[in-house]
Amino acid sequence: MVTIKEIAKMAGVSRGTVDRVVNGRPGVNPETEKRIRTLMEDMGFRPNAAGQMLAARKRKLRLAFLIVHGPEHVFFLDILHAARDKAAELRELGVTVDFYLIRQFDRAYLERVLHEVEASEPDGVAALPLRIKPFLEFMERLNARKTPTVFFNIDEDFADHLCYVGCDYVQSGRVAAGLCALCTGEEGEVGVVTCDGPNSPSFTARMGGFTQELHDRHPGVTLADGGIPAVFHGDNYDPLDELLERNPLMTALYIVNLGDFNICRAARKAAEGRDLAIITNDLIPAQREMLRDGIISATVSQQPDVQGALPLQILYDLLVFGTAPQKDAFFTSLDIHILQNAQK
Repeated sequence: MVTIKEIAKMAGVSRGTVDRVVNGRPGVNPETEKRIRTLMEDMGFRPNAAGQMLAARKRKLRLAFLIVHGPEHVFFLDILHAARDKAAELRELGVTVDFYLIRQFDRAYLERVLHEVEASEPDGVAALPLRIKPFLEFMERLNARKTPTVFFNIDEDFADHLCYVGCDYVQSGRVAAGLCALCTGEEGEVGVVTCDGPNSPSFTARMGGFTQELHDRHPGVTLADGGIPAVFHGDNYDPLDELLERNPLMTALYIVNLGDFNICRAARKAAEGRDLAIITNDLIPAQREMLRDGIISATVSQQPDVQGALPLQILYDLLVFGTAPQKDAFFTSLDIHILQNAQK
């Protein structure tokens, strides 16, 4: 096994200089650092794990975790809880994780929160990306400082980032289409409802997978209203009622993005007396209850616990061990839940 002493000898520098490069400490000429890192890679040098963790404790790594928060973002609570659990684990290894909960989206508020993140000088950032100007500008500054960033839940291409952890929304839509086909006996009409319009990346990807799956494998299943979704806002469910009235033969309903999840109860009430299967995404406690009560028929979950914990672990592995992620995207499992496995 190659040692720091041997790397130092080959590079013509002191052991202390190599140690600074290994542990990410300043004070090394860029050309010298490049020469040392090239030698370490060529010689297969791997720092001692225990020594690296000790160095991390001394260095006091700081990570930032950014996520939206509020009553209309119930799903993200499970991600947040998992991230807090991982943060407690990393605290034992000398890592501080600061949490920033984004509660509104006006420019002044966002700029204030993002300024707080930058002022903390994090070594790495895990973030739910937001396609709005203050966040785009924030990412430009992080990239300029070469701060490693992991996106979770939504993958965006507007800024460089280390990798993505979250749902494969196209495949999620395909799974939902298969469930609808099962519920309709491979023949029938399916309606689509969502709280987000075509500007939502998750909706666009899910609908793409949903319609393609029906076309490829379930030709007997047709889309109500030509596949144009009924889009609701807040607690105004009139578009849902109108969809059901226009399509009396509809036997399945796919609720793509659910908002605060009350749309599920509204759909079951509006369809009273009809044999209508309701398919949703995610699995919060309210949905477990709705599965048990027969309000929804099945739901496709996307492992929020992984979305909360894995980004922090990836950043830790990179900053402490120098281990870069092996993939650009870490897709979470898509698990189907019905009445029989609704219990925790």
